[in-house]
Amino acid sequence: METGAKLNLTRTIRSAKTGVLLPREGTLLSMTENLGRTLLLVGFENGQREYLFDYEVELKNDNAALENYKGDMLQAS
Repeated sequence: METGAKLNLTRTIRSAKTGVLLPREGTLLSMTENLGRTLLLVGFENGQREYLFDYEVELKNDNAALENYKGDMLQAS
């Protein structure tokens, strides 16, 4: 998955920063590994940015691509 990919949230998520519910659609800004977890920095239409776990989002058109990317990251480690 590349930056700029359109994502959908898989469930309702409240922002840890503001307490406001996040929009359902966002854009992938970056991806990082930390303590064995994949974290995605997602940007939303209103300019808000939030870190989300990989299981909280899916690619808007092709969920299989996210699974392939995660597999590639694990093999590279």
